Amino acid sequence: MSDDRGRTGDTVWDDWEIPPRTPLIPVLHLDGFDGPMDLLLDLAERQRIDLGQISVVALVEQFVATFERLAAHVLPERRAEWLVLAAQLVLLRSRLMFPATAAASEAAEREATGAIARLEALAFLRAAASWLQARPQLGQDVFARSAKGTDPRAASYMALMEACLTVLQGREDLPGASPVYEARTSRLFEVAEILGRMRALVAEMTEPRELAAFLPVVPTVVQDNNQAPREAVAVTLMAALELSRAGEVQLDQSKPLGPIMLSPSPLVAAPGCMVR
Repeated sequence: MSDDRGRTGDTVWDDWEIPPRTPLIPVLHLDGFDGPMDLLLDLAERQRIDLGQISVVALVEQFVATFERLAAHVLPERRAEWLVLAAQLVLLRSRLMFPATAAASEAAEREATGAIARLEALAFLRAAASWLQARPQLGQDVFARSAKGTDPRAASYMALMEACLTVLQGREDLPGASPVYEARTSRLFEVAEILGRMRALVAEMTEPRELAAFLPVVPTVVQDNNQAPREAVAVTLMAALELSRAGEVQLDQSKPLGPIMLSPSPLVAAPGCMVR
C-alpha cells in the first residue's frame, strides 16, 4: 500500500515515486487559454490573444499553487525563470489596465470622468423618478381645487332645485320664483244644483239634445268675466258624466271635437210607468 505523503495533486508526478523528468514550465488552465505559461506570454507579446480577457487573479493563483507544489522537484534557477515569465505576464496585463503615455493617460482620465458623470446623471434621474413616484398623484391621492367662478352646470342644478322648492312649497320669496298654480273652484255653480236641474230636463225629453242646451244661465253681474262661461261648461260636463255613470242618461259624440249628444237612458222608466 503506497504512502499518500508527498502527493502533489499532479497526475504526472503522483504516479511516480521519483519524477521521471523535471517540468520546464507551469501549465495554466484559464478562461480563454489552456497550455504552458511561456506560450501564453509569446501569444500576448505578438497580440495573438486578448490578454485583457484573462483573469489576473486566476493566473496568479494557479502559478503560486504550481510553484509551491513543485518547489521540491525544480531547481532554483528554473523557478527563477518561472518568476520572470509570470512578472512579464502581469506587466503586460497591467499595461492593458493603465495607459502607458501621458496622452493616453489624459484620454483615459477624460473617458473615466465622462463615465463617472454619466453614472451620476443616471443616479440623479433614478432619484428624481423615485421622488416623483412617491409624491401624491393628482386625481388619485389629492384633488385640485375647483376653478374660480360659478360652474354653469352647478348653476343649472341650483336653478332646478329652486324651481322644485317653488313648486313643492309654494315659496314666493325665492329669486325669480313664480306663484304656485292653484285650481280655482266654481262659486257660481254648484254641481248638486246642476244635477237636479238636468234630471228635471231629462225627464221631459223625448229626443236627444246637445249638451250645450243644458248649460245654466250666467248671471248678469259676471257676464264680463271670461271664467264664468268656462265654469258653466265644466260643471255641466261633470254633471252629465255623473248621470251617465249612474245610468240615467247616454252620451254620444259622433266625431272628434263634435257636439256631445245627451239622451235619456232606456232603462229609466217614464213617470207613471213600470220597468219590466
